[in-house]
Amino acid sequence: MPPSRDTPSPAAAERTRRLLGWLGYAAAWLALGLWLALNTIVGRQNAGRPIPAWEPLTWELSSVAVVAVLAVAIARFERRFPLSSAGWPRRLPLHFAAALVFSLLHVGAMFALRTLAYAAVGERYDFGDPWLAFAYELQKDLITYATIVGACIAWRAVRLRRERELALVRLERDLSEARLAQLTAQIEPHFMFNTLNAISNRMHEDVDAADRMIAAFAELLRAALAESGSAHVRVADDVVWLERYFELMRERFRGKLQTRIVLDPAARSARIPRLLLQPLVENAFQHGLKSGRGCVDVHIEVDGGRLRCRVEDDGVGVAPTFTAGVGLTNVRSRLALLYLGDHRFTIGPRAEGGTRVEIDLPLATDG
Repeated sequence: MPPSRDTPSPAAAERTRRLLGWLGYAAAWLALGLWLALNTIVGRQNAGRPIPAWEPLTWELSSVAVVAVLAVAIARFERRFPLSSAGWPRRLPLHFAAALVFSLLHVGAMFALRTLAYAAVGERYDFGDPWLAFAYELQKDLITYATIVGACIAWRAVRLRRERELALVRLERDLSEARLAQLTAQIEPHFMFNTLNAISNRMHEDVDAADRMIAAFAELLRAALAESGSAHVRVADDVVWLERYFELMRERFRGKLQTRIVLDPAARSARIPRLLLQPLVENAFQHGLKSGRGCVDVHIEVDGGRLRCRVEDDGVGVAPTFTAGVGLTNVRSRLALLYLGDHRFTIGPRAEGGTRVEIDLPLATDG
């Protein structure tokens, strides 16, 4: 779907974000200046030496405005010569020199702004003894410089830790996706080898049936090649795979096998891991219905916010020595990767005899 005309472009959104960031930066320094001015006004009032409010406002806002501008330069300088990486002691003298320059610029610009402000109201600004005033401002500026540099170091540490965390998340996601792709790719050749083996066995018994199985298998391959390769498909599409697989098995065990798929209409558009059900059905033939005689039922339904799948057969049941093969192990691993514990996968005996496999997943649909 093309973006709406009302939706800002990424570049415009980035410009807006940066503008809001600078406005927030300016507002924070303005708030600091007003707070310092208010403290000065209250202190003078308490000492019995009140002065017009505009004078403390001029003093503090002029100082804060200059520091706000110079802080950007300090941050860039610290980024160029960081004090939080290897070799920082060699860069320390540079920062001492930068702190002196910062203080000179701060005092000079602050004096100029105050002089202009006082002249605007017809007054003269008295800075006092220049050397004494500079020494007084220098000790404060050294602390201010160190605070700004410390904030830059802390901000970079937080950002680097966040980037490492995001990189770790991306790595884990990529590894999971790679593992999932491997598992999904693994099930298809496994299914193909078993199917070709079944066709080969049938060829010696009934050539016409083997020919029909080859045709059904070709339909399955055509459907497989049409897939997008996504880890998930619609339940309705996965059921098509299952129905064609049942066609193959019915041809192989002609007249012996009964199959049934009960699909809840509400589940048709649900998303399900690709080729999730076919290995469960194949397991029923390999372990429960080795002779091909019997019934296999598949039930897929929506229950609240969950998708429930059940595969049952009326064969010999689960043997005490049963161990999961490639197909079931694959299914278990894919579910663990895709749902991170928010699922249930059980294999056990059916009350009427045979085996029941149940899968419970969170419901996800195309919509």
